[in-house]
Amino acid sequence: MVLLAAAVCTKAGKAIVSRQFVEMTRTRIEGLLAAFPKLMNTGKQHTFVETESIRVYFVLFLCLLVPLFLHVVFLPCVPLV
Repeated sequence: MVLLAAAVCTKAGKAIVSRQFVEMTRTRIEGLLAAFPKLMNTGKQHTFVETESIRVYFVLFLCLLVPLFLHVVFLPCVPLV
């Protein structure tokens, strides 16, 4: 997995500060941050959410969220010979 970005944001998904580790447009990271609160399930104690291409690990710190956006790459299983 490749770390795409890390951020500090509000629970509503508004970025306070963000750092991208790969080439990303501002609109892409703002879109990820805006969609992130909708993916979270408040009824469960998970520290990550996942879509087809992005996995987000997050930590709740006081009233802020610290999400880490990772690119998910699924490699095919190759049997050992």
